Amino acid sequence: MKILLKIIKGIITAFLVIVLLLVLFQKITHNKLALGNIYIFEVASESMLPDYKVGDILVVKKEEANNLKVGDDVTYLGKESNLNGLIITHRIINIREDNGKLIFTTKGTANLVEDPEITINDIYGKVVYHTILFSFVGRLMTNVVVYYLLFIAVGVGFSYEGITSFFIKDEEDDNEEAKE
Repeated sequence: MKILLKIIKGIITAFLVIVLLLVLFQKITHNKLALGNIYIFEVASESMLPDYKVGDILVVKKEEANNLKVGDDVTYLGKESNLNGLIITHRIINIREDNGKLIFTTKGTANLVEDPEITINDIYGKVVYHTILFSFVGRLMTNVVVYYLLFIAVGVGFSYEGITSFFIKDEEDDNEEAKE
């Protein structure tokens, strides 16, 4: 039973570390870098309701232009009008070819108007996963107090685990040594 609890504790700890590192990576790089062709973005507006809510975390994978199709949700860097400089996640509603280049038209599911056309150079990638747990953590991370408390809690937890595993022996270890 103790072994099973240690395994579960290890899995939960590893998962929390991965989540925190991904969120930290996202915040530090401002999504300028991909980790294995994967980006993580936070939804900032209601343009994709009911599919994505503000604060939801989306996992976006870099895709070749030929792999994208109408109906795919893509994240791109806006370059025209009021979208200039914004990172947008909207649905592809049309794809056309112009001089051998694919041109994409996107639109938010809750929007009445389509976005200015974009090319593959503007697209970070296709939304491949909408995470419920990461979304919850993302919403927590927007609160500065919770953000720091979470990092402090994880830091204290790791410090405690490191100190106790290094300096304090388990009773099982003592029993095994006594048997030898």
